[in-house]
Amino acid sequence: MREITVPSSAVALRSETPLTPAMVSAVWEIAAALDEQRVPATVPNSVWLEVPTLRLRGEGSRADNVWLRQCLERLTGVKLSGEHRGDPWGAVVLAEWHITEGGSMARLLIPPAGVHALRSPANFTKIEAAAAHRLTGHGRQLYALLADKKRLGRPYWIFDLAELRALMGVDDRTAYDVWGQFSRWVLKPAIDAINDYGTVTVKMTPEKRGRSVHAVRFDWHWKDPHEASETAAENDRHSAARRKAQETSGAPPIIEDTPQGDPAREWWNGLTNAEREIWGDRAGRTFEAGGRQITRNERDLARAAYDIFTTDPPGSQSKTRKIPETVHLERDKTP
Repeated sequence: MREITVPSSAVALRSETPLTPAMVSAVWEIAAALDEQRVPATVPNSVWLEVPTLRLRGEGSRADNVWLRQCLERLTGVKLSGEHRGDPWGAVVLAEWHITEGGSMARLLIPPAGVHALRSPANFTKIEAAAAHRLTGHGRQLYALLADKKRLGRPYWIFDLAELRALMGVDDRTAYDVWGQFSRWVLKPAIDAINDYGTVTVKMTPEKRGRSVHAVRFDWHWKDPHEASETAAENDRHSAARRKAQETSGAPPIIEDTPQGDPAREWWNGLTNAEREIWGDRAGRTFEAGGRQITRNERDLARAAYDIFTTDPPGSQSKTRKIPETVHLERDKTP
């Protein structure tokens, strides 16, 4: 399982321009590539960096680099900012880019300030590449924060509530000043995403001071390689089939069981032609929509009639109306 090395200063990135998840992942991959090539923190000139486009895109992404080009174009000239050990920093991390070798490689020009920002911190976080690309939004951000704390060797971490809002990038959203909103729309979806896709199990516990929540404790358990491989296999399945057992082994994989047959259609087909005429009249062969009269097709007519059939209270009337008999009266020929 491939891991990327991300400096702690880049875990919680900020920018005046909104950063998409793909842009954050690209910056993390750039930081990891600088680390792998042992680029020093202080360089006199900009550094050209060659990175496979597949690495920047992430596994399973579009192979035509359409989204990658948009991502790199948006990153060009964007000033990112962050904080390391209480000291803020800001830098442009991408000045120029080129897609080369038939789309398989990207040449990236990193300015000296960008190199310094991504290489100077002494603390680095190991983040699984799959999680960095597959998790989105708040899930990706929380995963990176917890991975940053994991390297300290502790099984839990307590964040001050104001600090956590800032690290999650929502401190400028007044709606999230309310704990219930912050928990419901930011933290819980992030934890659900991590537990479903990542290789770590996370539990959140709010800590109160009086009646107010003032901090949040996260407990985590990083899965062993066997559990991680099972998680990876589940992630490759359709979202509707994930965590569901296959009922039979002799059939191809299914998403989920669906009931077979249409009760309304079966009931309709069991009627005689005359009975269908009667039930069709009761259900209404036309309906009004947009000021127009529209004729029902037979399938919709059958369902509408079946709804009436099943909702009639017992004893109110016969389920199938008798066909009126035709009576022929002979004229009295008596003079």
